[in-house]
Amino acid sequence: MAFLGFLALSLAFYHDALDNDFWHAEDYEVIQKVQDISHNASRIWNPDISGRHHPVPLALFYWEYSRFGLNATGWYLTNLVLHAFNAWLVFWMVIALLPDRRIAVLAGILFTVGVGSYGKAVLFAAGSENLLITSLYLLVLNLYIRNDLFGHGRVLSFRYAMVLLLFVLVSLAKPTAFSLLGGIMAYKIFFRGERGRGRALLEPHLVILLLTALAFYVARQSTGVVDLTLDMAGSNPFDFAVAVVRNMIAYLTHMFFPIHFSRLVEASHPLVKTIYSTAPVVRVVVGLSVISYSLFGFVFGNRTLRFFLSWTFISVLPYCMIRFPADWLNIRYLYQVSIGFVFLMAAGTILSIDLLHRRRWRRFVPMLVPLAFVVLSAYITQKLDHKYEAQAQWPSSQQERAALERRAH
Repeated sequence: MAFLGFLALSLAFYHDALDNDFWHAEDYEVIQKVQDISHNASRIWNPDISGRHHPVPLALFYWEYSRFGLNATGWYLTNLVLHAFNAWLVFWMVIALLPDRRIAVLAGILFTVGVGSYGKAVLFAAGSENLLITSLYLLVLNLYIRNDLFGHGRVLSFRYAMVLLLFVLVSLAKPTAFSLLGGIMAYKIFFRGERGRGRALLEPHLVILLLTALAFYVARQSTGVVDLTLDMAGSNPFDFAVAVVRNMIAYLTHMFFPIHFSRLVEASHPLVKTIYSTAPVVRVVVGLSVISYSLFGFVFGNRTLRFFLSWTFISVLPYCMIRFPADWLNIRYLYQVSIGFVFLMAAGTILSIDLLHRRRWRRFVPMLVPLAFVVLSAYITQKLDHKYEAQAQWPSSQQERAALERRAH
């Protein structure tokens, strides 16, 4: 029932995207790749046009193309179903770690409506790659945590067999499972009491995953597979470390203040332009607040708060190692990172309501915070949708689509 609720909300919130056409450069690249695969299935194991070796996402793209062809509606519908599934997995994970259904439901709702990530990963057809990878990550974490808490960490169990299978799929979906292994380590550290006395950190079920990740890394290196080459954040260790810290603070700040200068800002309401004009001051204040709250949470927070704080920093770290143009970050990368953000917001809201339980209607005042972020997400999503609809009609986009249609015939 929870999944159906998140699915209905996902369709209601993003339904405007269902009539969009392909518009992103990755959309055209992906479709061209799967058109090649349709003539020779073995090509699914070859690096894609961007130089990545990701057969699992390519298998999803191939299924979408086989089922929907060049009808973009089917591709966007797949995105919305995957997104709703991920929201349900967020709900499921919170229930396992913190048996408060209210927090789990609110976290799932906030994730569904794009709070912290603002829908950008959902609003282009090739975004299903990021959605699928997040599904695999969350499935592995959920099954691993449940096997560890309720199954005593048994290696010979159905849950762990599924963990291994899904972990292999993750490794074939992305060149590194760093954030996934980091999330598992954070769970084992912060929930060591709940796991039972005498339970070691490096138990066989974790060692097997570490060895599997190492084996995939060695295999990639030995076979010469080159994943997406990126411009790293610094040319020397000091510059790299400074850039990583700066990018991390900037990314976390963007979850609160997701506005950077662009055509979208130029064409927005004067109020948005006015708000953006305060960006230098707002970002400094928000950045300092994020740092202070994180330190406070790690020192005084409970185990669940510490886990989701760790999740947020671990998930965003790989993207912080990339060099970006000034005053620009790709909020698409915040999709997985926002899981920790929505939990912290949901937990803070519900616990604040509990503290004010004697104040009648005033106890619901804390709900204004998540409501404000929902309104912000709806506004940004609507603006992005209009922008992408227009971009799909550009002559260059129409030429790309015509080329795909010719290849299809």
